[in-house]
Amino acid sequence: MKRLTFLLALSALVVGCTSRIPAGFQPVSSGKGGTGFNGETLDTRPIGYDVMADAIRNGTVPPEAILATVYFDFDRYNVSAAERGKLDAAAARVKGTKVIIAGYTDTFGTEEYNLGLSDRRAQSVRDYLVGLGANQANSEIMALGSQQADKSAAGRQSGAKDRKAIVVDVNYRGAAVSRPVAAPAPAAAGSAPAPVSDLSPL
Repeated sequence: MKRLTFLLALSALVVGCTSRIPAGFQPVSSGKGGTGFNGETLDTRPIGYDVMADAIRNGTVPPEAILATVYFDFDRYNVSAAERGKLDAAAARVKGTKVIIAGYTDTFGTEEYNLGLSDRRAQSVRDYLVGLGANQANSEIMALGSQQADKSAAGRQSGAKDRKAIVVDVNYRGAAVSRPVAAPAPAAAGSAPAPVSDLSPL
């Protein structure tokens, strides 16, 4: 009974602090004596999605891996008619790969509300793509809420760029996706500044 109570508490903590855990995930053994029970660790992602999921969570997704970015009106999660063309154009590529659909919000609203809203935005995009013929089994959802939103946004208009969902190609094999952007080294006096990587966070 204690183990079940601990598992439920741990699951609630994971859901509250990170992105949404898709239904059907099972604890898997890490083989490395992880932090779970009897050398097991709770892995909340299917095999093959982990590198890109980390990149999404870190804000280091290469722009070329993003198949579509859909924006939403304030406090809305339905894909508007003005944004559907982006998904229509990406549908063929989505059908031929695995994707993660990540939802985001601006900073207005509580953390819990924003996580739920970002989840509904990602789900709405997935439903639309499935309606176009995409295989739902080849997609996963992440809800980021306002974790990567511009905290200095002063009004609804300034937060518009954060009210979105992105469709990311899990099989993208271009630039490295798992490393955060390194800060440039300080330039020596009188020398030119070091070049900055163009792999910037979302």
